[in-house]
Amino acid sequence: QRVAAPPSFQSLFQRTMAAQSNATQTFACALTGQSPLSDAVVTPSGYVCSRRLLLAKLAENGGVDPFDSSGTRRLDESTLVDLAAGGEIGAAAPPRPPKATSLPSLLGMLQAEFDSVLLELYDTRKALEETRRELSSALYQNDAAVRVVARVARERDEARGRLEEFLSGDAVAMARGEAVVVPEEPQKRGREGEEEEADAPAKKAKSNDDMEEEASDDLTKIPKSDLAAMNATWKIVTKGRKSIAKLKRSKEEATKCEAKLTDLADGKEKKVNLGKSSAKAGVLCMASARAGDDREYIVTGGHGKAAIVYDVSDGRMVATLSGAGGDVSAVHAIMLSDSKTMMVATGSADGFARLYSVPLGGEDEPALLGSAELGEGAPVNVTVHPSSTADEARVLVGSSEGAIELYKYNGGDELKLVTRLESEGDVKYTSGCMHPDGFIYIAGTEKGDLIVWDLKTQVVAGTMKGHDGNSVDFIAISENGYHVASSSGASPGIHVWDLRKLKLSATLAPGDNVGTVHSMAFDPTATYLAYAGEGGTAVCVAKDWDRVVCTLTPAKVGGKKGKKKESSGAPSGGVVWGGEGFGLKEGEGGKVWLAVGCDGERPVRFWGVE
Repeated sequence: QRVAAPPSFQSLFQRTMAAQSNATQTFACALTGQSPLSDAVVTPSGYVCSRRLLLAKLAENGGVDPFDSSGTRRLDESTLVDLAAGGEIGAAAPPRPPKATSLPSLLGMLQAEFDSVLLELYDTRKALEETRRELSSALYQNDAAVRVVARVARERDEARGRLEEFLSGDAVAMARGEAVVVPEEPQKRGREGEEEEADAPAKKAKSNDDMEEEASDDLTKIPKSDLAAMNATWKIVTKGRKSIAKLKRSKEEATKCEAKLTDLADGKEKKVNLGKSSAKAGVLCMASARAGDDREYIVTGGHGKAAIVYDVSDGRMVATLSGAGGDVSAVHAIMLSDSKTMMVATGSADGFARLYSVPLGGEDEPALLGSAELGEGAPVNVTVHPSSTADEARVLVGSSEGAIELYKYNGGDELKLVTRLESEGDVKYTSGCMHPDGFIYIAGTEKGDLIVWDLKTQVVAGTMKGHDGNSVDFIAISENGYHVASSSGASPGIHVWDLRKLKLSATLAPGDNVGTVHSMAFDPTATYLAYAGEGGTAVCVAKDWDRVVCTLTPAKVGGKKGKKKESSGAPSGGVVWGGEGFGLKEGEGGKVWLAVGCDGERPVRFWGVE
């Protein structure tokens, strides 16, 4: 049998051309550029499209012909003409593009697509970077505009003040056109004229004093003499605050500082009982002061109706400041410039604020300089302003009735109320704290708000809301003036605020080994925050708030659980830093200690004190 010969190349080519001539003719869609499989239509304007895609486009643009440049011609489905080539519609699949007929062509197409994606990603990143630069520039311009507006507002207020001064003097008479008495013969001056001229400065000074005294009757404003003294102190303390703000430690220095804190936890705890043994146990508040000879003192208040001054360096009680008619719930102390006298302010449940002078290193006894009863409510915080001197002292008192009161002592036996700043509405204060520069006071309310008062202008600078509407029981401000820590006994967690932006920066969750927080304190370099609770005291790192360096756990009293009495109301207590500290420069600093006291326990616990 004879075997058929294989077809030649010419015969194969002819067969292929014949098949193509009989195949279905294909069209390219004007919308996508691809060949419609089975629904090719022609529009009245002569464009070939896929019916499905064209109808979707018409539904999207409201029935307007997408190929009409004027955008006014209407197009509906009834005007479309179906296309069919080479027999039944859809009888043959559209041919593949010429470039996709081989594996090298496919690889080339994939490479081209990959390159285009990379180029598009590059363009996107470039646009993102440009947007970020524009946003940064806009934020900077906004910040600058805010500063300019604040400066203009300040200058406006100062101009208004000068105008009021001008109108309050002889200028009023001149403006009204009243006659001004002028001596008839100023050339002739006898003995009486000389005496009158000599007495003129005294009369003028007396007139100014009378005007200032008259102006001081307005309790909504701080007298100008007090503002001047506070401003002079602000210029001094601001330099120290800025040096703290610029502090930057290397990793080696930070490790050394944290080693000091670790030594506290590994060291021995020292307990000191302060106050009357017959009084109810509990430390409700605590403050510290450091003398020029590096002697350190703490002041505590409690249920014994007195404040106790304790010399940490010698380990002895220096003074008992009595006279309160109730629990001493707030204390504050500063050392005067001579470093031989300490001024202590106390606030007690009987509604009084008291100021004491405590001589140190001599035989003189402490003296009550003055006391004042608040108009309403009880003190929640007392602060001796850093502008105070031995002859003239100022005490800021936060009242539970939603007011900040400024008292002044300049002799006598009482504190004189010179300013009372009240919050609008029914606001109750539960805590307070003064900024290190002496011109900002922050008050905590029973509704979870932190109200920021600007004492320079006597207005509210802002309000920070937190703690789920529960009362703010304690406030602490860092020495650099940037961070504010607040706590509430009714809600878990410590809120850390950025005072520059008036926003919440972080929320700390004290562990079970700390419990409900009753007090907090930043160290003098604003590097660490110590917060104390009923279970213990923890120290965390500023700006890295969740990192706890050490935890100080007190030994059980008598080795029995439940020995401590439960306190009623908000948690109370105190925690203070002491020692040479961590220093602002390499080689500075030294020993560090912490003192903690809380309501329901009689002793004050020291870590780092032998």
